[in-house]
Amino acid sequence: MRIGIFTNTYRPSLNGVAKCVEYYERGLIERGHEVVIFAPAPDGYDTGNDPDYVYRFPALPTPLDMDYSIAAPFSRPVVKALRRLDFDIIHTQHPIWVGAWGAWYARWVGVPLVTTVHTEYRLFAYLLPLPEPLVEAYLRMRVSAYCNKCEVVTTPVPSMRERLREGGVRRPIEILPNPTDIERFARADGREVRREYGLPEEAVVIGFVGRLWPEKNLAFLFEAVRGVLEAAPQAWFLVVGEGPERENLEQQAARAGLRQRVVFTGAVQHHRMPEHQAALDLLVTASLSETQPLAYTEAMAAGKPVVAVQAPGAQDMIESGKNGLLSPPEAGPQALGEQIACLVHDPEKRREMGEYARRWVWQFDVAKVAERLERIYRQAQQNAEEAPI
Repeated sequence: MRIGIFTNTYRPSLNGVAKCVEYYERGLIERGHEVVIFAPAPDGYDTGNDPDYVYRFPALPTPLDMDYSIAAPFSRPVVKALRRLDFDIIHTQHPIWVGAWGAWYARWVGVPLVTTVHTEYRLFAYLLPLPEPLVEAYLRMRVSAYCNKCEVVTTPVPSMRERLREGGVRRPIEILPNPTDIERFARADGREVRREYGLPEEAVVIGFVGRLWPEKNLAFLFEAVRGVLEAAPQAWFLVVGEGPERENLEQQAARAGLRQRVVFTGAVQHHRMPEHQAALDLLVTASLSETQPLAYTEAMAAGKPVVAVQAPGAQDMIESGKNGLLSPPEAGPQALGEQIACLVHDPEKRREMGEYARRWVWQFDVAKVAERLERIYRQAQQNAEEAPI
C-alpha cells in the first residue's frame, strides 16, 4: 500500500505525536509499504535533512511555547506530490490544519480515510482567550464531526474510545497503541546519564519525563515528591523535559531547601531518551490529561515501575501493584507521595514491578503496532467499498 500520513508535528519536534508518526513510518516501511509524510517545516529547519518521501508545508512557530508549528495552507512541493502520487490510504493525526487538509484530499480523490485521536483536545481549551466551556463545546463538536467522515478512527486506549463515543463519534473506533522501540529501551544503560547529572551511585532516582506544561499537574506532583525527598535522603528527583512550568518547579524546590536533589535536564533529544529512562528507579506523574504517553511505555520497557494519579489514561496503562501504583486524585499529593515512598524504600518491590512491566509492555512494540495498523487500513478499505453510494 501507499499510505499518506498528514500530521501537524514531525521530527525534529520532540513531542509524543511526532514520535508516534516516526514509529508508524518505520513499522509500515519494514512491512513493505510505501509511506509519504506531509508535515510542517519548523522555523529554521533544513528540509534537506528529510528523506525524499517527506513533504513540508511552510510554517510559523506557535505564539505559545509549544513544540508545534502552524502550517501555511499551501506548499508547491505538496501540491505536486499530491497530483503525482496515487494513495491507497490517507492517515491523519489531527482534526485541524494539516489533518483537515489530509481529510479534504482523501474525500476529493476518493481514498479511504483513517484518523488517530491522540489526546483529549478539550483539555487544552484554556490556551485560547475565550470562555472555556464555549471552546470545549466547539472542540467536542469539531472532533466528532471530523471523525464521522472517516472510515476508521483509532485511539490508543479504551477510555479515550469511550469518550469519543460519548462525544458523538459513530464511526468504527479501533484501539491502536502508541508504538515504542521496546528493545532499544530494554537494553539501555543509565549509568552515564547518572554521572552526567551528578546523581550518586546509591541514589534512588524518582523521575518525571515530559513537557513542563500546566496540564501535567506538576505543582501537585512536586508536592508529592517533596515529602518523599524530605523523608528519604537517598532519593533524588530527575525532571526530564522543558517548558514554561520549569521556573515554578525550580522555585518550589528552592523554597523547600531541596534544590540540590532536584535536577532539571532541559529538553532531551529522543535518541538519548532510553538512557535517561534507564537512569531512573521509578517514573512518576500526576497528569490527568494523558491517553497513552510514550513516557509510560518507555519507562516500562526500561524495567521501571510507574506511579501515577488514577486518571483514565493511567488506569488504561497501569495494573496497580503489578507494573506500578495508582493514587486517587481526590486523596491529594500526600497519598501520591506515600505510593512513591513505598517503592523508594522497597528495592525488591521495584525490581519485581519493573520485571513485570518489561514483559507487559512488549505489546506496544513498533512491529506489533504496525501489524495492527495494517489490519486497520484493510478494514478501512473494506468499509469504503461497502459504503452506500
